[in-house]
Amino acid sequence: MNFSEVVAEVIRVTKRPDKNANIEVAVNKAITYCTLLGNFRADLVEASLPIDPTIYGDTISITSLTRFRKFTYVKPTAKLYYLTPINEAQVFTPQNVMQPNRYYRAGSTITYTLSELSPSLEVGYLTYPLVLDSVTNTAHWMLDSIPYAIIDMAAAYVFAGIGDDSSANKHEKSGLEMFKALRRDLALED
Repeated sequence: MNFSEVVAEVIRVTKRPDKNANIEVAVNKAITYCTLLGNFRADLVEASLPIDPTIYGDTISITSLTRFRKFTYVKPTAKLYYLTPINEAQVFTPQNVMQPNRYYRAGSTITYTLSELSPSLEVGYLTYPLVLDSVTNTAHWMLDSIPYAIIDMAAAYVFAGIGDDSSANKHEKSGLEMFKALRRDLALED
């Protein structure tokens, strides 16, 4: 299904054509919510970040990573190991020795340390979904894989907004059950 078809189905389920704008927002909210509940292969993007090939560690910007949500891996180019994610307090050991092959994210930057020089970092990251509309952005993989989960969850948002809590709860439960089945099938290993 495309965005317009899903919106039309939510209108049919809720019987509220007067809420078209709210329904469009609800469909986008449902997709975003489902995206945040899982780590899906379809949301995985791989990219290369150029780094200074003459130093073993640095802080670089990740603003070039479109709709960045979170890293699934970071590795030096042409090396057979991944960098270990840490928090900023773990850069040094208790003996004040910098740990190699580590990285952490701070805002829109990544700080890394390497044991070998490299010209770039290969990264895999999960993305946030595009905001869909009926003209320019009409497709999302969830609308093909689990359209009725998205329809039910969007309908739940609409029903909750008009005070029909019983219908909202019923549709939310149905949508989440379908979503959980998809997550088992398509999620990355956590």
